[in-house]
Amino acid sequence: MGALFTTADFDFFKSLIVKAGDAARQIQSSTIQVTRKSDATIVTQADLMVQDMLIDTISARYDDLHFINEEQGRAGAAKVTADTVSVIIDPIDGTAMYSMYLPIWCVSIGIFRGYTPVYGFVYSPGFNMLFYNDDDKAYLNDTALRADTNIRIDTETNIFYASEVYREYAIEFPGKVRNLGSTALHACLTVDNARNRTLAFIGKSRLWDWAGAIPVVLKAGGSVRYIDGRIVDFRNIMRGNYAFPEYIIAYNSRDFTSIRKIFKKR
Repeated sequence: MGALFTTADFDFFKSLIVKAGDAARQIQSSTIQVTRKSDATIVTQADLMVQDMLIDTISARYDDLHFINEEQGRAGAAKVTADTVSVIIDPIDGTAMYSMYLPIWCVSIGIFRGYTPVYGFVYSPGFNMLFYNDDDKAYLNDTALRADTNIRIDTETNIFYASEVYREYAIEFPGKVRNLGSTALHACLTVDNARNRTLAFIGKSRLWDWAGAIPVVLKAGGSVRYIDGRIVDFRNIMRGNYAFPEYIIAYNSRDFTSIRKIFKKR
């Protein structure tokens, strides 16, 4: 299959995600209105504003895209086929941190063709970091990004983890174990490891939490697997309720076995 996007398409999505993220940051600098969803998780007016901005602006340019998104489930129930091009949106990934007036959150857009991740865009306004990929490379702020697959593991190496991981797994690791509160940002940072010394991120969540980051991780030379070593089958995720059935790990090392051994089932 040929490329989905042209240079103009990449420019469009990069400009839009920055505009949306900066608009959310402007709200964060004033008053955040926090409400609870039916599952008791937090949603803010920025989540809804960014989601609407993204869907409306993308829909005005493209008339043949399918949307899957976290808030309100707009157009999320339509059937995905092997030919469907899906835009998978998490308007504020890290809403809890956002609602605490902290800068550790991002806007995430993933582009899937059928059940295959193709392009990702992840923008962190608080850290001025725009991760994305095209058909050839991954980038951070328009500079080519490549994971260091020979990362040294010592007391200054980092692992990111989702906040609930400790309930199921003990972590035996000589370095630092950290949680920043944003799945997509955690995952993207694993392939900026030549600078930040990060080995892996373990998390679960739903597809929209990961969708913007996964294409970036893969194109940068990183990998994504279930904790038991299985390859992630996105067909099953997209045909279900978009939830991952098990923890998945974004990582950059060539040796996945050594990473699996870090996490001990309680």
